[in-house]
Amino acid sequence: MNAPDRHIERSRFYFLAVMSGLLLGLSFPPFPLGLFAWVGLVPLLFVLNAFHRPRGTFRFMYVALLVFHVITVNWTGDYVQAKDAYMMIAGAATMILHPLFYFLPLGGYVVLRRHLGEPVALTALPFLWVGYEYSHSLTEWSFPWLTIGNSQSYDIARIQFIEWTGVFGISFWVLVLNVLAYLLVRALLERRPVRSRAVMLPAGLLLLLVVLPSVHGWYMLRTDRGGGTMPRSDGTPRDSITVGIVQANIDPWDKWTQNGYATVDLYMSMTRALVESTAARKPALVLWPETAFPFDVLNPANHDLLASLQHETSEWGTSVLTGLPHRVTYADSLSAPRSARRDKVTQQRYDWFNAATLIQSGGDAPAWYGKMKMVPFAERVPYAEAFTFLDFLRWDVGIGGWQIGPDTTLFVEQRTGARFNTLICYESTYPGFVATFVRKGAEFITLITIDSWWDHMSGAYQHQQMAIFRAIENRRWVVRCAVGGISCFIDPSGRVYDATELFTKRTLSRQIERRTELSFYTRHGDWLGDISLWVALILVAAAMGQAFLKKQRRQLWQT
Repeated sequence: MNAPDRHIERSRFYFLAVMSGLLLGLSFPPFPLGLFAWVGLVPLLFVLNAFHRPRGTFRFMYVALLVFHVITVNWTGDYVQAKDAYMMIAGAATMILHPLFYFLPLGGYVVLRRHLGEPVALTALPFLWVGYEYSHSLTEWSFPWLTIGNSQSYDIARIQFIEWTGVFGISFWVLVLNVLAYLLVRALLERRPVRSRAVMLPAGLLLLLVVLPSVHGWYMLRTDRGGGTMPRSDGTPRDSITVGIVQANIDPWDKWTQNGYATVDLYMSMTRALVESTAARKPALVLWPETAFPFDVLNPANHDLLASLQHETSEWGTSVLTGLPHRVTYADSLSAPRSARRDKVTQQRYDWFNAATLIQSGGDAPAWYGKMKMVPFAERVPYAEAFTFLDFLRWDVGIGGWQIGPDTTLFVEQRTGARFNTLICYESTYPGFVATFVRKGAEFITLITIDSWWDHMSGAYQHQQMAIFRAIENRRWVVRCAVGGISCFIDPSGRVYDATELFTKRTLSRQIERRTELSFYTRHGDWLGDISLWVALILVAAAMGQAFLKKQRRQLWQT
């Protein structure tokens, strides 16, 4: 091939790579274009399959994935407001560096294609991709935000099957659709007869895989089998609880420098107005968002304020779940984690937790939960105990340098006996983690978050849509409370109620069901992720073994 032809070929490859990135990026919220993900990898597959050796493919992989990241996670840098240099640098690093993680599944694909053949590689691609997504949710380096199944949140009928598979089942389904679409397009470009097996088989399977989930989902929504109004299997009515939400629209940038008591007064007054306006069915539980308290109300120094709050909740006849920073001091410094801080005055070791607590009437110390899944570097340096010298990399806008919470705590509302958990912000992106709370007995799920850092960029919309998956997977109501929106209620079939606008001051109240049945996914967790990871590892090992044997045979023939 001469130089002009090589240039044209390379330009065509870059165009196809950009097309893949655009299709994948536009399939994610806030764009209701999830069907783009069904074919998002098809242009890139044509590029990858044009190369005999893996080495030539990586630049095109990177271009596709860079475009994908620029569209989906550009909000991480908050470039509209440009208020924080650390956030802007971290956002750029996320867009530039995180695409490299996808070299694992796609690199595995080109290795399998070279050593085991294209049919094996195409069959393996869904396992490679889902195995990667699952493994990428297991460590402190994890970032499951871009799980490709998250692209399908607007199509709640077609995703009802995730009560069996979890969101990784959607990812697997999307990858299978991509493989079938690639085979169909290739057959048509090769001018295969329309009635040939090369055209009819992928076309038929594509149609089947698109229609079957729709029929199943239509039936589930029509009969409301997974929704919020069906009785228990024995015909008895379900228990219910009325839950309120306070969305105070406090500026998250200014909150840490303003008078914290004024912030608390605002939440108190809005809660009082909510309770008084719903006297006929006032909420038994009211949610305040993540770090609604900008100080540790559980600290003994704030005992009087806590007692006053407990008295108010008694007067209202309601309980308040609120986010707050919580400090834990270690009596024995030797038992403290290496990443723990040291008090400059007392020299005691301590940690801060991004926490939530349930304030109820009575003098007992409130139970609290410490956030366990952190945003890498923004909230905690990954593996901070081992890399203490990297502590300077943490974000320091009131929410940086948290310690990992000690346990998956359940809260019990004392008047109703309702058992529930709370997720704090980013934790809602971890499907298996959320299921652990439901297995422990959570009858509904609450989520408290901020989501006001990025103006009207896509981050808040993406985060809100992800909660739909957690509701369907576990067949639980989700109550979502955000500082400045989007707050809402989501039923066990994924339908959203009372969604607020961003940057508005609102209170909400709704009666929801308390459910105790466990879905297949809740009981068994990420079984599909486990299987996919093992299949991927076995196939890659087989490909490497095949490469080794070929090399040995060549050396044998040469001697």
